Amino acid sequence: MDPSRTLAVHPVFAKAPVFAGLGGEAREAVAALFTPRHFPRDTALLLEGDPAEVYYLLAEGQVKVVQTSAEGFEVILHLLGPGDLLGALPNFNEGTYPASAIALTEVVAYAVSPADFEAILERHPSVALHLLHFAASRLRASHARLRELATERVERRIARTLSRLAAQIGERTERGIVLRAPLSRQDLAELTGTTLFTVSRTLKEWERRGILIAGREQVILLNTHALVAIGEDLPS
Repeated sequence: MDPSRTLAVHPVFAKAPVFAGLGGEAREAVAALFTPRHFPRDTALLLEGDPAEVYYLLAEGQVKVVQTSAEGFEVILHLLGPGDLLGALPNFNEGTYPASAIALTEVVAYAVSPADFEAILERHPSVALHLLHFAASRLRASHARLRELATERVERRIARTLSRLAAQIGERTERGIVLRAPLSRQDLAELTGTTLFTVSRTLKEWERRGILIAGREQVILLNTHALVAIGEDLPS
């Protein structure tokens, strides 16, 4: 496949933060090492415990990264979208995937072997530097989430999660900010470390107050200021 044609179809290689700063020819050479793959909604790109034999650059759609406890409970660690890398950070020393990645929507992702990805890092030090920045930001986000789970009330955790999702996957419309991923109440419970009952009760109360509209798999934020006030424990 002609790499320049790949870029014309999917410009994610020019937009992905990890490849920022690469010139046109360098980006085309990098893109030539990736192979496009398509995943229907609810299918797995990676499975927890499987050998780490492929990494992905997400080009279209949304993916949730999920870990399962010994008791069978699922926890959503991250939501990823176009421009994000999947599978690479935890596995430079080979090993297995520490979590599963499930398509929330139809997904287009570009696959690369670990060997080819390491070759990219050797040839392009700027990519390695951007990857380090990406890893640092992900670590800071994980630390912030651990602090929230350990110290903050459930309502604050849900409000902060929705505010982050608004910045990450929100689309401003006439009705409000629509979260562009089919998130169920169970998904929100797994993201915030609480129960389905608590999420349902909280969303119902916020609907009554005109803060949001929570459909079966869609959330529309009507009053983001009120949501921030809840998340930061400010006076209403």
